[in-house]
Amino acid sequence: MRTFYALIKNNLRISIMHKPISFLLMTITPIIVLIIASKLVSYSTTFVNVGIADGDHSRASEAVTQIVGGLEGIKVFYMDENEVEANFQSNKINAALVIRSGFQNGLLNNSIEKLVVKGNEEQNVYTLLQAILKNHLLNLRNLGKISGGDAAVFENAVGNYIASSEFVEKTSLNDLYTEYNNSNIFVGFLILFIFFNSSAIANVINTDRERNIYARIFLSPAKVWMYYLSNVLCNLVIVAFQILAAVLSMEYFTNTSIGVEPGVLFLILFLTALVAVSLGTFYVSITEEADAASMISNFANLLIVILGGCFIQVELFPKLINAISYISPARWAMGSILDLQQGLTLGDIAGNAFLLGGMAAVILAVSVIITSKREKKFRSLS
Repeated sequence: MRTFYALIKNNLRISIMHKPISFLLMTITPIIVLIIASKLVSYSTTFVNVGIADGDHSRASEAVTQIVGGLEGIKVFYMDENEVEANFQSNKINAALVIRSGFQNGLLNNSIEKLVVKGNEEQNVYTLLQAILKNHLLNLRNLGKISGGDAAVFENAVGNYIASSEFVEKTSLNDLYTEYNNSNIFVGFLILFIFFNSSAIANVINTDRERNIYARIFLSPAKVWMYYLSNVLCNLVIVAFQILAAVLSMEYFTNTSIGVEPGVLFLILFLTALVAVSLGTFYVSITEEADAASMISNFANLLIVILGGCFIQVELFPKLINAISYISPARWAMGSILDLQQGLTLGDIAGNAFLLGGMAAVILAVSVIITSKREKKFRSLS
């Protein structure tokens, strides 16, 4: 194992100490992008127009209407449900809250139903409205539960909830919209750097081949699997450090909020890094020269992040491109973050997390198979 540790140290030294400027740039550039985005990117402070169709006409639906009306930057338009689509078409509203008959009864039966938030796919304002309403709806459901199904007790509790200091604190939807967009730009760039940096570190193997260092492995106690595994672990350590630096910088050195807990964000990005490192190893396994691996990885990684919606929302893609984009690990990473912004929990996106981990495992397994065949051929020739 001493040889294995020595290989890890050597990989870290080559990746960091031999290219300190490159390592520093790859670490701080996403942070610089975040700072620039938070300072320069801004959105109009005009009102977000929300249509409300209340078909329940209950104390609970009235409370939800008050909650939405209490948001800063919101202009409410009351309408019937059959008028919602026409108002979207005329651009009178940007989002709509439809409350159907039976909403309050559902809360009394410990269920959140008969409420729908609608919006234009080109604008994600409605997703922020969903995120804000989620906690309030959970609180209303809890009130229905503790009221024991008694409508009078429930309505009195709802009145007290609306009058509470928790509700009085206003939330600016414009500020939240700006922060989420700025932070998503930052995350998109960070994912881009994760893929490109992982491929660059993995390409050290091809560089060693060209310098005949790779061949010397067979004359030392080191095994080929040790060499490859040390490169993968070194890659993960460096990328994890850069992700941690970026996430902590966003949390403590800027006023930008992504609406996701730092630990959860780190986990999603680290799972993305697992896929990126596996892909970097795959690029190396199918090439023999550093330039060839670099050219293939640059093209493939750029395609992955574009299809992943890192810079353009996937909702804007044509249907065929949208369908193809599901093969991009970046799409699942960005999708997980957007889901969390809308109020979903870590448990709700567990499927995405397992999928990213599965992608990494499959790609790495394919790389191992290709590499094993190559090494057998190399040994027979040597």
